[in-house]
Amino acid sequence: MAATSTTDIDKIVAWLNLEQACRVIETAMGERLRAEGGLSLAEYEVLFRLRVAGERPLQMSEIADQLLASPSGITRIADRLDRDGWITREIPPQNRRVVRVRLTDRGLSVLEKADRTFRDVLEQSFSSHLPDEEMTSLRRILRKVLEGNGAWAAARCEPGVVRQNQNAGDETQPPAIAPMIR
Repeated sequence: MAATSTTDIDKIVAWLNLEQACRVIETAMGERLRAEGGLSLAEYEVLFRLRVAGERPLQMSEIADQLLASPSGITRIADRLDRDGWITREIPPQNRRVVRVRLTDRGLSVLEKADRTFRDVLEQSFSSHLPDEEMTSLRRILRKVLEGNGAWAAARCEPGVVRQNQNAGDETQPPAIAPMIR
């Protein structure tokens, strides 16, 4: 039996379906986060990444890189989060061009509530439709696509992931997700 090859139309349809799935899930998440926590999806992600960073503040440029966003867009998000008391900004005296951001206790409280909403929507609109082995395959597939486009960066693509074997840098073992979301 001859192997079938993926046609151009199959590739286009796969891409369109991926985009549509992302839009549907992002819309559901954005609506629920806004309704239940007063956060946009981008604001949630900034707070999430600050929590993952732990005690280490993130530079505004790092946040922009991790979210694939413009520095001005991240500044607008940070303005709101700062105004609401969910983050603080610091300018180190040795380099006044750098702005570092930290999550406040109040921001952590907001994030913990938003985590429940995020996980609920993620389960309803995404996770419940994929068995574990398909989720693992999807992560591998998306990593290949990102690597193939020179866009794989662990800090951006695997926030909160802990490597099984950090000493040897061995990536043959699958990474485990750190228990960041309660």
